[in-house]
Amino acid sequence: MRTFASEIFEVVQGKQVFEKLFVDNVCLIDEFEQEIKNNPRYHSELKTIYAYMNFFASGQTLPKTKFREIRGDKITQKRYEFKSKNLRVYVFSIFGGKMVVLGGYKKNQEADIRKFNSIVKEYFDQYKL
Repeated sequence: MRTFASEIFEVVQGKQVFEKLFVDNVCLIDEFEQEIKNNPRYHSELKTIYAYMNFFASGQTLPKTKFREIRGDKITQKRYEFKSKNLRVYVFSIFGGKMVVLGGYKKNQEADIRKFNSIVKEYFDQYKL
């Protein structure tokens, strides 16, 4: 069984609180950020996604080309994807905001969504939320 923890995701500021999830003491979004730091090609895209997240946290709406709900897999918890041309950041709803789970590339989107769904399901099963 995995262990979970969270802390405030300081990159995002607004009315909604964004937290980042730690799975077995590893923060997958931090790992993704580190990967992007080592690949300058995507720096601006990740900054753009964070701008979308700040915009959303402030109560604004985004078009489906930038933010969409992920449906299916019989998970009742609302799950979302912030997206740019090549990058994705996956979040789910929590009281008062969103929990940031992981980031990925469009080319790996299906596998990333399966991993994301698995983490979300286990998180809610474990905490009976």
